[in-house]
Amino acid sequence: MYRNIIDISRSINQDTILWPGDTKVNLVRGLSVRKGDICNTSNITMSLHTGTHIDAPLHFFEGDRDVSSMDLSHFIGTVKIFELLSVSCITEDDVRGLFISEGDAVFFKTSNSNIPEDEPFRTDYVYMDENAAKFLVDKKIRTVGIDYLSIEKYETKDFPVHKIFLSNNIAIIEGLILKDVEPGQYLYCCMPLKIVGGEASPVRAVLAHY
Repeated sequence: MYRNIIDISRSINQDTILWPGDTKVNLVRGLSVRKGDICNTSNITMSLHTGTHIDAPLHFFEGDRDVSSMDLSHFIGTVKIFELLSVSCITEDDVRGLFISEGDAVFFKTSNSNIPEDEPFRTDYVYMDENAAKFLVDKKIRTVGIDYLSIEKYETKDFPVHKIFLSNNIAIIEGLILKDVEPGQYLYCCMPLKIVGGEASPVRAVLAHY
């Protein structure tokens, strides 16, 4: 029996903070009990990168795997959460001293976690640089997560960090809510929807203690 399940997902609604240019969430009621229908149904329009989400290799590599083709072992198991609250950019020096082993899933809690979920999009969020990404690839991690809408520096031209991870079969989880999460080891689950042809998917990310 799992205990102390912690929801680390962003809420999805019309006010959800989005990456600039992404499609705003629009939830429209179809059938309505209030209007005399037998049940309630809804239709939703939104970007696949809305809220807490995962990126598939197809996001940057045409013809590569979509979210429906990714190995689900990336999205369930044990995760190590590391706290880096005093950095503006996660560098190789920041991750080199951390206890990271082959096959680990690692989430990074930064000062991004202090940004209110309903605050307008920020361009000065904490991100990861290329050397840190390359170091984590060398450590052979399986999944990396961060507490804002992108792991990449804002207005980067070529998205090297995404490409480094995705080309090395490392899943990226973005938009985590880690404000009230202590660093340590947890069980986690953040399954993507099985969207054929989708380059990303929102997830309901949760942690649990053993």
